[in-house]
Amino acid sequence: MKTLIFIVLVLLVSVLVTLFAIEDPGYVLVTRAPWSIEMPLTLFLLMLAVGFVAFHVLWRLFRGLWGIPHDVTRWRLNRNTRKARLALTQGLVRLAEGNWAKAQAQLVSGLPHSESPLLNYLGAACASQAMGDTEQRDEYISRAHQAAPGNSFAITMTQAHLYAWTEQYEQALAALSELRSREPKNPHILRLLLKTYLALHEWKSLTELIPQLRRHKVLSPEAIDALESQAQRELLTQSLPSGSPEALPRAWQAVPKALRRDPRLVALYAGQLIKQNQMNNAESLLREAINREWNDELIDLYGRVRSDDVSRQLEFAERWLESQPDNPSLLLTVGRLSLYNELWGKARSYLETSVKRRPTLQAYRELAVLMERLGESDHALDYYRRGLETLVTEPPALPATTSTTLAPRQKAAS
Repeated sequence: MKTLIFIVLVLLVSVLVTLFAIEDPGYVLVTRAPWSIEMPLTLFLLMLAVGFVAFHVLWRLFRGLWGIPHDVTRWRLNRNTRKARLALTQGLVRLAEGNWAKAQAQLVSGLPHSESPLLNYLGAACASQAMGDTEQRDEYISRAHQAAPGNSFAITMTQAHLYAWTEQYEQALAALSELRSREPKNPHILRLLLKTYLALHEWKSLTELIPQLRRHKVLSPEAIDALESQAQRELLTQSLPSGSPEALPRAWQAVPKALRRDPRLVALYAGQLIKQNQMNNAESLLREAINREWNDELIDLYGRVRSDDVSRQLEFAERWLESQPDNPSLLLTVGRLSLYNELWGKARSYLETSVKRRPTLQAYRELAVLMERLGESDHALDYYRRGLETLVTEPPALPATTSTTLAPRQKAAS
């Protein structure tokens, strides 16, 4: 429709111009001594239009010829860019497929004309990592830093992942520490730090990380509680080899107050106190914990403590027996405490009741030792045999009490 209107307008103007020219054609006079040229105005205008069109055509032709090298260069650049995009796409697809060698080849081939060389280098680094070529991986990471210095955070994050992948946790920790200094609240960095601390057994650093994990909800509260408890248990365990009697209490005081009520931590700390022969401290700690919350493991440990007042220990244990008369762990503990007090008859009664409730290696061993003290060798051998039979179905819990340290003299059972 627009073309039709344009043609009609051109014809209308042409008719008007023709009518005007017939009525008054006018003339144009051009003089340049000794010549002069005179022609009708309409002819002059026609020649001017033709000349303008000819000049325009020649100018376009000249510009086209002049720009051929530039156009060829631009065409080549566009073609190379398209090839680079295709190489990047295919390389990432091969990377996702697990075809590491082809992925690396595609990503590297597209580098010279890539619009985003950072992606090529990082993808090639991942492919090299998967093929076990850590030296080439590090080279690609270094080139990525040179190609895109403004994206150093993303590059270092990728580097930390690759280090963790190959279990190079020391290098991963260095990279993550740098990242954390820039974004201390980044949950992903905190999660990677957690994994790295666990791998390196950096329990002290892990306990310092716990508040950040809680604040930014990196894990569920239950998972964080379990991690904190594990870290504190490991720190308590590490304090023992120092050989210093003060090291263990210091480590216990460093445990958060709320966790000092955790039966697992109490059991660990009490066990270490027993190993260091700090029996009175272990007794008071275990007694308070048991009165606060019943726990069979703590009960078992209480039976391994030989404080300065074992008769008082026996009194406490027998009070607990009033509310837990059929508890096999408590019966074993009371039997052991009776042995410490050289109450052979009472010890025998408690221990035999314990094995009736739950046969265990520890209970049979205590009974066997007691029978030896009482001169009943046949019974002692029978209890040793029964204890060994329990190993088939039940692994030993804690090391058995060294009952051979009992005094050779005997008392009548109370």
